[in-house]
Amino acid sequence: MKAKNKIIMGLAASSIAGRAMDILKTKDNVSPNTETTFNLYQDTPIIDKTAFVHHFASVIGSVTINKETFVGPFASIRGDEGLKIHIGDYSNIQDGVIIHGMKNFEFGSNVAMNSVFKDNAPFSVYISECCTLAPQSQVFGPSRVDANVFIGMQSLIFDSYVQGNVVVEPGAKVIGVSIPKNRYVQAGMVISKQEDADQLPVVTERYRYFNINEKIVNTNRELALGYQRDKK
Repeated sequence: MKAKNKIIMGLAASSIAGRAMDILKTKDNVSPNTETTFNLYQDTPIIDKTAFVHHFASVIGSVTINKETFVGPFASIRGDEGLKIHIGDYSNIQDGVIIHGMKNFEFGSNVAMNSVFKDNAPFSVYISECCTLAPQSQVFGPSRVDANVFIGMQSLIFDSYVQGNVVVEPGAKVIGVSIPKNRYVQAGMVISKQEDADQLPVVTERYRYFNINEKIVNTNRELALGYQRDKK
């Protein structure tokens, strides 16, 4: 093959690859849900202008993301089956996190057993302000997470209520219980009985991860605002 032809083919390949990357980067990753028999409305995510959603994250349907929240690459927040997913101010949803839930509305009526409630309003997943969902963690509704909670890497929250100032260490699983405030769940533990949840150790200043969430929240608030500024 002549050198000229090699150069032309190389330029063409580079052009195609460049266009493919542009398509991926500009893909509409924030989209309404499809119409279904249980939800006749196409809900579009509501995202505060100060929040940042990475272009490789996916946000679908009945989702609200509040101010200065960071959503990292490959996070999936699906409000198409479990409706009404709320993420509060200053929270961060890191790389590969999954937020989803069981069907909690049917023909416009709430399915209470598949919902959590905040101020008497039903949600599939309710995550309050200043929370961290570390990489590859999962919160599956019905679940509620109160303020200043750290959910560690590859941990699972399902059908549970995690009260404020809790630390869920990496790899832990919280299923069908209420975690009292100011407690921590040790790495790898499975908490599926309320009596075990009630006996969890208390977070004190001597606890190794006492203020881990505050540090991570502050860092990710700065990242959210910085990436938003860079887009302008």
